[in-house]
Amino acid sequence: MKHIILVDDDVDIFDTDDVMWAMTTRFQAERSIVPIPGVRCHPLDPSAAPDFLWTNVDHGISTKTIFDCTVPWDLRDRFIRAPFQDVDVKKFLPDWTGD
Repeated sequence: MKHIILVDDDVDIFDTDDVMWAMTTRFQAERSIVPIPGVRCHPLDPSAAPDFLWTNVDHGISTKTIFDCTVPWDLRDRFIRAPFQDVDVKKFLPDWTGD
């Protein structure tokens, strides 16, 4: 793995939209990126070559990154999702089947 995205337990890790929501609302690059340089990565990654980036000392050596999209514990009460009202879709789309 080259990129790891950390999320809280209120995020569905199997839903890409939910993970991207966490990144959009809980991630600030200046405090939330943890780079891990100089580690072995996939040898077929074309960006892991010295001619792509001078800090890649050899083919297959690159930087892995952790994206911390979690909420600091003391701020959890400020990161509650907005509740949405239930909507009767049939009111607007009478032929809606939900498929």
